[in-house]
Amino acid sequence: MRKRLVMGAVASAVLTTSAMAVEIETRSLDELYEAALAEGGEFVLRAGGDEPTQIDYYLDQFKARFPDLNVTHSVDVSKNHAPRYDNARSAGGEENVPDVIQFQTLHDFNYYMERGLLEPYKPANWDKVFPDHRDPNGYWTGLYGVTFTNYVNLDMVDPDNPPRDAMDYLAPALKGDIILTYPHDDDAVLYQFWMLKEAYGWDYLEQLVAQDPVWVRGTAMPYHAINNGWYAASFTTFWAFENFPGLNTELLLPEEDYFLTWFQTGAIPTQAKNKAAAKLYLSWMLSEEMQGTWLQFPVRYDIEAPGGYKSVLHHNTSPGDFHRWMLKRPLVERFRDQMRQLIGPAVGPEAIDMDYTLKPE
Repeated sequence: MRKRLVMGAVASAVLTTSAMAVEIETRSLDELYEAALAEGGEFVLRAGGDEPTQIDYYLDQFKARFPDLNVTHSVDVSKNHAPRYDNARSAGGEENVPDVIQFQTLHDFNYYMERGLLEPYKPANWDKVFPDHRDPNGYWTGLYGVTFTNYVNLDMVDPDNPPRDAMDYLAPALKGDIILTYPHDDDAVLYQFWMLKEAYGWDYLEQLVAQDPVWVRGTAMPYHAINNGWYAASFTTFWAFENFPGLNTELLLPEEDYFLTWFQTGAIPTQAKNKAAAKLYLSWMLSEEMQGTWLQFPVRYDIEAPGGYKSVLHHNTSPGDFHRWMLKRPLVERFRDQMRQLIGPAVGPEAIDMDYTLKPE
């Protein structure tokens, strides 16, 4: 016990001392690029997501902007990436530590920070990030907003009265035509169900389950299913605020209910081998080049969201509340067990292994 206390005190002192020396990045992206190439020109990213191509939208921009940087990345749900990072730090596994970890599992960053496993760094434009979504000492920062809310196929619902609020999903016309992610298989969706319980009670969840939704693992299949006309509606998925041509679908924020937004978060492991490249990536992620083209809420307060949407602060959503909820692990795990009992175990392939060309039944 004494040894643990001493180690904790040392880690705390190291965190405080190193963080005090961190200033906001002042180098330009081109200067950071030069430093990354001088370091060796390699960059390894581990990113949370449901399908291998899910981050291509912005990673392709990054690769085009910095073409001589050799980028290696992998995408998987964050709950799988985090233990891989833990294992990579075990004896003999340091060579597998990535240069940036980018997760939805926000509680993991506190865990790593408290153990001295993150490199403090304040990317360029760090001071323009919403204060709740950046560590004050620079150990982690939000990178971009992700909103889970209503996504509907307008050929399969009444276009003049599509489902937007929780009670709309209990309409008899939607029975069997809803597709939802298992809440006990994804912490963000679990939080959505927690908020539904808090607003409408346990009876609402039982009524929702009685609507015979199709349950799937991961949050990407619902939007694939709605785009393909397989199912009519979901609230456990995401889509661009400005729709893509050729789709008769729509993302709809609730009229009255709360909805989920969080900021996907990134950090540099202390054992990262390519820290100059990591700093380039994080500074580019906060640049106007990236934030100004992001598909949902930007993490910077000085950049407007697409589609005429106001700032995240003007909507009935709170990324900070989600972050605080994620830190309450005993409550989260207990509610996960309740959802498993209500719905049944999560079955089927994991999101990263799913065939998105096949209709889930």
